[in-house]
Amino acid sequence: MRFALAIGTFLILVVHGIVFYNQFGHPWERNQNTYFDQAKVLAKTDAEKAALAARKPRIEQIVVSNFGETRVDRCTTCHIATDDPRFSSHAEPVKTHPYSPTMGDFQKDGKWERRHKFSEFGCTVCHDGQGRGLDAEYSHGKDEYWPDPLLGFVTQDNWRKDHAPKLKGKDYMQANCAQCHTDTAFPGTAMVTRGRQIFFASNCYGCHRIEGLSDGTIGPDLSDVGRKWKLDYLWGRITDPKSILATSIMPKFNLKEEDVKALVVFLKSRKGRNFAETEIQRFKVKLTGGAELVQATIKPVKINPAEMVKQGEKLVLDRACTACHKLGDRDGGIAPDLSFEGSLRDSEWVYAHFKNPKSTMSDSIMPAFRFTDDEFKAMTAYLMTLRGQATPASGEAIYKNLCLRCHGEKGDGHGPIAEHLDPYPRDLTKAGFMNSKSEARLVNSVRNGVNGTSMPAWGKAVSEEQAKAVLGYIQTTFTKEPRRELKAKVIPETNPVAASPESVTRGEALFVNRCAGCHGRKGDGKGPNSLDIQPKPRNLRNSFFVNSVDDKRLFESIQYGVQGTAMPPWIDYGLTNNDVGDLVNFIRSINPKSKGGQHAAAIQ
Repeated sequence: MRFALAIGTFLILVVHGIVFYNQFGHPWERNQNTYFDQAKVLAKTDAEKAALAARKPRIEQIVVSNFGETRVDRCTTCHIATDDPRFSSHAEPVKTHPYSPTMGDFQKDGKWERRHKFSEFGCTVCHDGQGRGLDAEYSHGKDEYWPDPLLGFVTQDNWRKDHAPKLKGKDYMQANCAQCHTDTAFPGTAMVTRGRQIFFASNCYGCHRIEGLSDGTIGPDLSDVGRKWKLDYLWGRITDPKSILATSIMPKFNLKEEDVKALVVFLKSRKGRNFAETEIQRFKVKLTGGAELVQATIKPVKINPAEMVKQGEKLVLDRACTACHKLGDRDGGIAPDLSFEGSLRDSEWVYAHFKNPKSTMSDSIMPAFRFTDDEFKAMTAYLMTLRGQATPASGEAIYKNLCLRCHGEKGDGHGPIAEHLDPYPRDLTKAGFMNSKSEARLVNSVRNGVNGTSMPAWGKAVSEEQAKAVLGYIQTTFTKEPRRELKAKVIPETNPVAASPESVTRGEALFVNRCAGCHGRKGDGKGPNSLDIQPKPRNLRNSFFVNSVDDKRLFESIQYGVQGTAMPPWIDYGLTNNDVGDLVNFIRSINPKSKGGQHAAAIQ
């Protein structure tokens, strides 16, 4: 018993000793004493030795107020030898901070002089980390809740294990160098410059806005992405966007690892504003919106008419079109297959779509790129040569070759690219819809397409017999109900109500009262009920669709509904022909002819 008590007492004394040592003998004190002892050995004069002997450990602190928010840096409390060149070969933290001619350091009378003096710049403005911390765990930013871990030297425990080793290295510090050194030719920020080149070469600028650099409108604004996000997020977002956000429409670019790193460094350097900017410079940037810099960065290709198709092919590949589209063995998995483009569209449509996608398809997510008019023409000329392979004879083969990408292997509309298409591809398993349309109507949709949607006109690639064959395959494989005789519908051939301001006003009142819950107050298909409806309500501001159908078609959809969807037969709810006529006039009134859109004008 006494022996156990003695052991317990001894252990308690040891624990108290450790606690006492840690409380009153901080690691930074030991680091400073180590420095003082070694510096005495290296001292050359008695006066220097006496000065070192008189020094006691203390917290060293640098207050920096010249670079944004006031910073309090205590890094030199541990790294006390940073400015002592005699410790260049020692181990951290008692080691000289390296000198860098690239960053402006120079020798004078045989001694190194720093361009960035610690007394003026501190440490965290370049290195990040938590300047006030005195414990390595916190000062280096290892805590997962600290937003700015030591850049390129510390990875936090919650970062992906396969990414963490790639996020170390002094190259990442260039992101902070670029806060002052903004010249693209500056040798100390070569990685930032390389990342900027990749940003434009991969057409990131088409979707994303960066103040002063680009003016994309589809993706998130990246003007201050480096301030908001850590390295692991940026790496993951670039290499596999869906691993960060399952609903992301950003393509997977499959960049080389060194290119991903350069792009991460560049994006990390985007922190809203840099220290070298003046207010007048920022004002000028806002005036241009980035257009001038985009055009200055994307060097136009001089098109030779004799080699237009060949140059167009190179442009399509070089400008990252296959990051979204499928072409040959390249497939971005987001947008339609371009292999049949020459059979599906005419050159005028493709050219207009290149210049301004929303001018041909109002709900397109394709960005408008700032290429030259000649480049657009060359890319169009190349796509016009693409006519795919010969269309197979069997309905099954036709479906798998031409339809599966959008409508899915089960025919339910959940194809590989369906989530990126608006409107969503038709669910072909819905017997209510499939059996409510005549075969002629379905054949017409296959061969002539559906304007304003991603359903192209397959008429040049698919004959009427082949269209019937694929519809037969769909009917037996997916719909799984035999076609039945259509019920007779009483529909006026033309609108019985003449178009007039009064009719439009009545139609609008009816629309707000009866239709806005699903189609939205603006008629854009985004009403409060639309969140729970699949397929989504029709966007009635899609002028390409609305203007392609006649009044009889609109009357049929309103009066008798659309089977297989949430659109009810309003004839059962008391709407008369005159009411429907007013609604049709209102819908026509909100669909003026397109006048172009973003970047519609040619860029010379």
